[in-house]
Parts: sequence; C-alpha cells; structure tokens
Amino acid sequence: MDGPVIFGEMDRLLRDIVRRAVDSRASDIHIEPFEGKTLIRFRIDGHLMEHRTLEPEIHPALLLRLKILSGMAVDRSQLPQDGKWTWEEGADVRDIRVSLIPFLRGEGAVLRILMGFATLPNLLTLGFDAGTAAALGATVRGPDGLLLLAGPTGCGKSTTIHCLLQGVNDGTRKIIAVEDPVEYTADGIQSVPVNVARGLGFADALRAVLRQSPDVLFIGEIRDEETAAIAIQASLTGHFVCSTLHCRDFSGAIARLRQLNIPLHLIATTLRGILSQRLARKLCNHCKLPRVTPHPMAHRFSIPENVQSFCAIGCNRCMGQGYFGQTVIYEWLSLQEPVQPENFMATLRSKVAVTFAHCARKKISVGEISPEEAYLAGEGITSF
Repeated sequence: MDGPVIFGEMDRLLRDIVRRAVDSRASDIHIEPFEGKTLIRFRIDGHLMEHRTLEPEIHPALLLRLKILSGMAVDRSQLPQDGKWTWEEGADVRDIRVSLIPFLRGEGAVLRILMGFATLPNLLTLGFDAGTAAALGATVRGPDGLLLLAGPTGCGKSTTIHCLLQGVNDGTRKIIAVEDPVEYTADGIQSVPVNVARGLGFADALRAVLRQSPDVLFIGEIRDEETAAIAIQASLTGHFVCSTLHCRDFSGAIARLRQLNIPLHLIATTLRGILSQRLARKLCNHCKLPRVTPHPMAHRFSIPENVQSFCAIGCNRCMGQGYFGQTVIYEWLSLQEPVQPENFMATLRSKVAVTFAHCARKKISVGEISPEEAYLAGEGITSF
C-alpha cells in the first residue's frame, strides 16, 4: 500500500477519533502505545475512559500523520514536541493542541480539544454564582492591580480567565495575553505565544509587551522570580494584571509569591483578589437519586443528617457513569483596596467572600454534585 493511501486512511481515522471525542464531550484524547496494542482513551469530565484499541502496526503511521497535521518535525521521535491542528467538520471547527513524548514502546500523544471564543461559556455556565461573577468582572475592570487564579493543572483556570477577558473585551481596552501555549484567540485580544526553545520566555515577552501599552495583561503562569517581579511592577504602573499560579488556595498563592522573593508590602499594595478553584463532576439529572447524607459527608460539609443529598447511579445518557458535565468549586478572596502588611494573612482570611466549603455545600444542597464528589475535588485544600 503506497504512502498517499496510508495517509488517507490515517487522516480519516484521526478525524473519526476527534469526531467521537467531541460528541462524547471529551477534553483530551490520549493515544498510547502498549505491548501488542495502541490504546485510545478520552478524558471525559476529568476521568479517563477507554474508547478503542488499535493494532500496534498502525501506530507509527498514525503518529506520522498527526505530526504532519500539527506542523511537527516528522524525522524527530526521540524528543518531545508540541503542535497545533485545526479540525473541521462542516460548521464545527476546533483547535487541537497536540503534545508528543517518547515512551518506552513508542511515541505517545495527547490531543487537547480547545473551544473557540464563539463557544466559550460564561462564568455562570462554568458554575459561579451571580454575585461572584459580578465581583470578578468588576475586579478586572479596575484601573490596576493583580488578580491571581490558583489551582492545580487541569482545574479550568485558563478558561475562567479567558471568560473574564471576554467580559471586558469591549473595544475600549487593549488586552494582551502572554501564554505557553496560546489556548484561545479572539478579535480584540492580542496573544503572544511564549517559545522558550527559541529564546522567548515569559519575562522576555512581558518586557516587550509592556512597551505596547496594554490596559489588561494576562500572564499564562507566574513561574519564576523575574516573571513575578515584572507582573508586580506592571500592576503598580497603571496596568491590570491577571495570572495563574499552581498552588492549592489563597494562602498557597501568597506563599508562592513570597518564595519568588516578592516583598510582602508589594503584594499587599497590588493584590486585588485571589480565586482558587477545582472542578467537580455534576450529577446526571436523568438518573441521580436522593438519599440521606452519609454521616462522614454530613459532618464534613455541616449538613444536617436528616437532610437529603443525591448520589450517582448511571444511565445511557451519562454512559453509565452517573455524572454529566463539570462545575467549579471555588474560594473567592476580594480586596477592594490595598491592605496593610501588618497582620496580612489574618486580614486576607477576613476578606474571603466565598469559601470552598460554602460553595460545595450550596451545590450539594441543590443536587448539582454529590458530597463524595465535592470531597474528592477539594482533597488537599487546607481551608476546606
């Protein structure tokens, strides 16, 4: 069988896999080589589910076609690569971020399916209540300062920030996003892709971007001292800066900035808010059942033991999982004005408008999530 025929088959196979992933609401596609097979798995609502297995002989041709589609080097298989592919089927268009890495039995790929701004949800759809959504919007519309989003990888921080950016994207502000990689693009928002391999790190990009006179600056992640220092300096000089930090909650965010040698008085002067979030699976509305809340969960979330909650069952609509979709559980700390460095952490604790526990309890009480799912989502959070 000649090359064009093989490429045509692999192209059809990849497009079919993406189609089925999109139909399944998957956020990621994992293509993994194992002994005697290639395994295709979808991440749906944060959990991996097996989709299909392929013969191992198909794997090299499949990865080769994926490299071509994603603009990667086809002759490079011993080092990690990143690329991007635009998948189209009729009116349905998705940007797909592709990551390749060499494993023992061959290259493995993860395809992250990204939404365009046309399909980007709003804060209410993500699971924020109206009061918090309004407060977040008002914070980003401020003249200067720093807004931090805290949480682990995959908890939806970037999606939340892009929803916020879209909310202030009214043509009166210059908005620049510096990301690695760029996840969303939209008219009215300039995106700068960080490329460390080519000598453009976050700090280098930020220094150049500040000469572009932005009103709102989104830094994909504060990773090092230099980036942290530039972010603080920008927020002191008439720019509104929002960024993400990989940490558990607001106290972890402050500890991380201090670890990056940011003086406490500068944090106190610039900080306007910290949003910490996790994702929890929503109960399937077609099969969830009420039950008396188990004692450990009732105690954890201060729910009276005679008050019912709901549990997951499983049906055809949710593919037997008992869950359908995800929602945020969050902690929101809002600062309307700079605080004094003295008794700083105690002051911050008094400014927490919504706690993780309060948010989880509210969603449990209306049957949106189960207590068990809330517990798993909040595992490791010190204030939960």
